[in-house]
Amino acid sequence: MNIGLEEARERRNWLEKILAKIPGFKGYLDRELRREVDKMQRDWLAEQVDRGRQGVQSKIREWSRRGNLQSLDLASSLEKLLDRFANRIRHADYGSSGFFDAVQIGENELEKLYEFDLKLSETVEALAVQIEALPSDVGDSALNNLLEATEAADRLFDERATCIEDVTRKGDR
Repeated sequence: MNIGLEEARERRNWLEKILAKIPGFKGYLDRELRREVDKMQRDWLAEQVDRGRQGVQSKIREWSRRGNLQSLDLASSLEKLLDRFANRIRHADYGSSGFFDAVQIGENELEKLYEFDLKLSETVEALAVQIEALPSDVGDSALNNLLEATEAADRLFDERATCIEDVTRKGDR
């Protein structure tokens, strides 16, 4: 079970706790709570990627001031890719379905999404470490490695979208 979901359940107000006792309504509250937790988690991840992007921008400014211009094109491409990646995370489909949605995402599918989200969190943390480790005198190899890692993270995010699409197709049948 998702730790964030359990923490959110504990923070429910008294009205939500009373409504949760009504048969059928508890499932609705849990689904909405999952949607909220999923959104908060994606927003947090997107913020982490944005911080990394800001770190790259800071390095670009530093390199420019020092006259180290040979890798700025590559660094600019990396900065744009990080921006795109953060926005993809921020605006992705929810990891759960609404109460009245035609396709309901079940517990097994949610567990798969939670696994993707955990893997994605670890990947974003690794990107942050790589960005912080960028040297003052940049070389193309460090930027190329970071660009490849960012592209790999972006592809990992594609797997999450594919998982949601698979669930949607199953529900259409």
